[in-house]
Amino acid sequence: MGTTVWNGMLGLLLPRGCAGCDMPDEVLCPECRALFRKHVTLPLGGSPTGTVTGTGAETIAGTGAAPSTATSTTTHPVAITAGGAYQGRVRRAILSWKDHGDTECDRAFAQICRELAREAVAGGTAKLGMASNGVTCIVAPAPILVIPAPSSPQSMRARGRRHLWPLAKAIASELAYGGAQSCAVNALGISRVHGKAVETNNASGRAARLKERLEVADPGLIAGKSVLILDDIVTTGTTMRRCAEAIRGAGGQVIGGIALAAVPPPDEL
Repeated sequence: MGTTVWNGMLGLLLPRGCAGCDMPDEVLCPECRALFRKHVTLPLGGSPTGTVTGTGAETIAGTGAAPSTATSTTTHPVAITAGGAYQGRVRRAILSWKDHGDTECDRAFAQICRELAREAVAGGTAKLGMASNGVTCIVAPAPILVIPAPSSPQSMRARGRRHLWPLAKAIASELAYGGAQSCAVNALGISRVHGKAVETNNASGRAARLKERLEVADPGLIAGKSVLILDDIVTTGTTMRRCAEAIRGAGGQVIGGIALAAVPPPDEL
């Protein structure tokens, strides 16, 4: 029996509601989706991502053609782009998906991440440009890797899957559609960690939890590449910063971070 047919039958027997508000027959209703478009931007830290210049070195991946807009020079700080504020319906929807097995949210969250990806890339060393044939494209100084923040072995066993992986692949697909060389890679690992990151209440606790426990599986895979880091929730930002440090240590260039939601700065609460 096909998956679509089975899911349809299951829906008749056990009708579902929106992950955020329980609206009947919705995975994520339009009102809750809209909450993920109230973007929160936070600094990721580290050095500025650098400058994109019109030297002709940057090309539209896969074509070898220099974009016609690659004559400007821009410098941007590294930032995290989050879909919405981690509160209320947004929080409920993410926890339903992340910790309660609501895998039907994969598609909705993947689409949200696709929208975030172009904004995040356009704000870093990569940018939106125009090819000579008039097609909007992504101009990047190096191939872009989408690297999800790792979960502890205990969390992966509890969930039974790498919950960020479908979102990472969707982001890479979106960037590739825009003309960039891009792929998703599980390049970071974490070990000997107890408890969930979201259960650690402050920045120092999160830093201690991750200190010297993040590892890059294959530094050669990252060296010389542009990297977008993906996480589900940003609270203090420590996890994302640790990932960035590990990636930079392996020779990668962090151009930004993407998250479904973030705890906004105190002055925005």
